[in-house]
Amino acid sequence: MNRCYLPMRALLAACSSASSSSQTPAPAATTSRDMITEQEIRGANAATAYDVVVRLRGHWLRRRGTISVRDPSAGEVVVFLNEVRAGGPEALRGIRADEVREIRYLSGQDATIRYGTGYGGGVIQVLSK
Repeated sequence: MNRCYLPMRALLAACSSASSSSQTPAPAATTSRDMITEQEIRGANAATAYDVVVRLRGHWLRRRGTISVRDPSAGEVVVFLNEVRAGGPEALRGIRADEVREIRYLSGQDATIRYGTGYGGGVIQVLSK
């Protein structure tokens, strides 16, 4: 069995240089789980915001929570266009992709904090150019 032992000074120097390099901020991630940037939208080559979301973050459209007989849209994501409620996920089909600056997803919990009750399925916020 071959073991390597470092002198204490070498070990301290290695630890010191490792800790100083960890202070350098890491480069920003190019993609976000909760946001689609204008650059990503252009790269998706999609006609509508719905197509963009399906291609890049399809899981945003998934129903969440329980399904209610009294409220068939319960657990469905709600779309807001420039902070105005536009409807369910089908509203994204009426928004041209080339007119969109950014698309964000808010979880049910975050959407409820921001908009009140009735957003358990989350919110997709579309911001136009």
